[in-house]
Amino acid sequence: MKIFITGITGLLGRHVAEQCVRDGHEILALVRDKKINKSNFLFDLNICYGDLTDIHSFSESIDSSEIIIHCAANTSMFSFKNLKQEETNISGVKNLITATRNANIKKFIFISSANTILPGDRICPGDESVKLTTKNFRLPYINTKITGEEILLNEFKVNSFPVIILNPTFIIGPKDLNLSSGKLILSAIKKKIPFYPSGGKNVVDVRDVAKAVTNSINMGELGSNYLLCNENLTYKEIFLLSCDYAKVAAPKYKMPNYLGIIIGCFGTFFEFITNRSIAINHKTIKLSFENNYYKADKAKKELNFIARPAKETIKDTVNWFMNEYV
Repeated sequence: MKIFITGITGLLGRHVAEQCVRDGHEILALVRDKKINKSNFLFDLNICYGDLTDIHSFSESIDSSEIIIHCAANTSMFSFKNLKQEETNISGVKNLITATRNANIKKFIFISSANTILPGDRICPGDESVKLTTKNFRLPYINTKITGEEILLNEFKVNSFPVIILNPTFIIGPKDLNLSSGKLILSAIKKKIPFYPSGGKNVVDVRDVAKAVTNSINMGELGSNYLLCNENLTYKEIFLLSCDYAKVAAPKYKMPNYLGIIIGCFGTFFEFITNRSIAINHKTIKLSFENNYYKADKAKKELNFIARPAKETIKDTVNWFMNEYV
């Protein structure tokens, strides 16, 4: 099939495109940076230069495509509303919908986030049954993902738009060239993290997510959400495994919540003064105190989603970072 992919320079987008090529599909990738060309990839593809916020830059390229895989997103953890993020994550979705109306699109695969779904604990992990709504206390990034899903699902209900929504959890794995989610692992093995937070998150391998994405080309129910997740681990467990494979000492002490709150408030103040995003602010620190745990029963059943052990994922991620950055 002819597949139009956004976000190909990101960790997941690159793996998805590579998996599509292995499966025999023809790739057309939307790329914003004109310095990026075919030589930046180890697989065959065609490139369309354009921007999600400018529909005229890519609309004609979509006409010949059969499948849209929308991986691109502004993932900034900035604690304040970000116009650029809203333009990419919300207006970009609207532009893609508009551009596909005149094309013979069979399926629109939207890569969202597990953060749009109510998490659970280890005894009762979250599933797709309870969706979250936008709230001021949530990270703007999460709010834009919630809004993007709402727009797409409304388009499905009103106009039978052929959308399927995939909700991966914390994605890690090799080839994290732009240092996205893998920053957490890299910071741990470079001993830049003195404490571990009290919460935890679900870890999933980028290669397994990519395979589930390509499976969804021919599988899954339109208008549905699918959690793509694997093992629920505390931050302490994530750091212990990462540092063990890197043969360095792991953080020994749990961060007191009051200390985290103080650090988070300083981070938010810094963002307010400089208008620059940093990793720790009062909203991201709150997330690190929570257990964001999920289960992938639906995806396993309907998308043939198979996840490798988290230990293998963390080991491969650490080894890649050790070769590239340490």
